[in-house]
Amino acid sequence: MALSVLDRWLIRRMGWRAADPPTARDIRRWQCDRLQTLVSHAQANSPFYARHLAGVDGTAIVSPEEYATLPMMTADEVRDHGERMVCVSQDAIARVVTVTTSGTTGRPKRIFQTAEDLEATIDYFAWGMKNLVAPGQTVLVLMPADRPGGVGRLLVEAIERIGARAVTHGVMQDVEAALDQCREVQAQSLVGSSSHIHMLACAWEKRGVSFNKIQSVLLCWDSVPNAVVHTVERVFGCRVFRHWGMIETGLGGAVECAPHSGMHLRETDVYVEIIDPETGELRPDGAFGEIVVSTPLRLGMPLIRYRTGDMGRILPDRCECKSPLRRLDTQVFRKEDGVKIGSGVLTMRDLNEVLYAVPGLDDFCAWYHDGHVRVLVCGDESTVPKRVQEALGTMSVVEQGMKKGLLTVDVAMKNDGTPAVSGLGKRSIVRELEK
Repeated sequence: MALSVLDRWLIRRMGWRAADPPTARDIRRWQCDRLQTLVSHAQANSPFYARHLAGVDGTAIVSPEEYATLPMMTADEVRDHGERMVCVSQDAIARVVTVTTSGTTGRPKRIFQTAEDLEATIDYFAWGMKNLVAPGQTVLVLMPADRPGGVGRLLVEAIERIGARAVTHGVMQDVEAALDQCREVQAQSLVGSSSHIHMLACAWEKRGVSFNKIQSVLLCWDSVPNAVVHTVERVFGCRVFRHWGMIETGLGGAVECAPHSGMHLRETDVYVEIIDPETGELRPDGAFGEIVVSTPLRLGMPLIRYRTGDMGRILPDRCECKSPLRRLDTQVFRKEDGVKIGSGVLTMRDLNEVLYAVPGLDDFCAWYHDGHVRVLVCGDESTVPKRVQEALGTMSVVEQGMKKGLLTVDVAMKNDGTPAVSGLGKRSIVRELEK
């Protein structure tokens, strides 16, 4: 059986020399060896890790269970001590990314990347994109590519490396302009966030476009609802792939393969554990929990058992493609995903699945404050707000909240061709009403 694209990348990245491809057990052993080295390197070269891992014997890490006894680190520690986690000289740092989030403190995190880190991301993107596009094809990227080392620029370099053409649109602000560019460049593949690609697919369908055929779509950057995947597959009639990653993981983290049965982890660069968010104990494959990552090959600013705040699970069975790479369930969501409304918890992932399935809804955003939910929907059919109200009523937490007098809902609509939320920020339920 021929090796998959991702398995060929894996062999190359591991430096695997044996005649047979690595097994899952081989990968675990290789990861433990690298994590041993990483721990010793971090203790010796980082003031933060010298204190954080004081007394830890890196050479004793011979299994995932041994590794799981190491202390974890939080987003607040990265905010407070990011510079002290750096293990190389400042001259070796090629890029510093400032991550502004709406977390508990709102303070930004600074992630330091070496040239080797950036090259590893380009290489991973290039191999991953081979599943989507062939040499000579054109990819429209709905992300900015103006910053060296930014996700858009790295993706463009990866696409060009495999002989395809990358055209950047930037952050989508006007869906008609994006659609015009898609037609002008005769794009055969699209890359973008699920909300923007969903809006583009809706515009495509309304315009009745038949000038070319989209053959593949990569949905990335934010969570990817199944409802969006279904719409994009139906409208474009193409293969849809999902990707998970974050700036802390070096952008690339996991990507779907052709059988579409989960996202294969970037095991050499991102070691993933799933823990109980309350106890910190490891959870078995198949069980949801908080995703904890380590970066076995990153020597500039390594992360060692970093709690991401993302929730997910490792799928227990083996993929149809026979890859030894573990798979992350495609449903990844934030730990702090919902708001308590008296009748339960209203989550963004539930809203995504219910509202993106509403016919005529192109995009939406939601606010919650003091017992009131406001939803702004993008669309051009006057009946969409009523459909959205009806769809919200099918959600038990909303229905019960309204029945008990704990919740009121209003739905507004706009039709100016712009997304419901500007920019590329990750979507969540906003905790106060729009002024």
